[in-house]
Amino acid sequence: MEFHGGTLLVELSLLFAGAWLYASATQGARRRRAWGFWGQMALLLLIQAANVFGEPPPSAMAIACVGQAQWLLALWGFWLDRHRDLRAAGT
Repeated sequence: MEFHGGTLLVELSLLFAGAWLYASATQGARRRRAWGFWGQMALLLLIQAANVFGEPPPSAMAIACVGQAQWLLALWGFWLDRHRDLRAAGT
């Protein structure tokens, strides 16, 4: 597999831009829950690093299982968003 630094730069730029926009428009409803957003961001960065630098999947079944497990990230994001509030204008 060939490494494409430009693609990684675009992907990470989009991830950080989206995270910055979301974090600047919302705030954790409770201080403890604010950490959930940053925890999910850390997990997404870890997954990205594993995709770029890790070994290829051992089988099609492994790809299918990981693909189905991605629903957990969406559910986690939904749960996190329900515990965040919009910031007041100008803050």
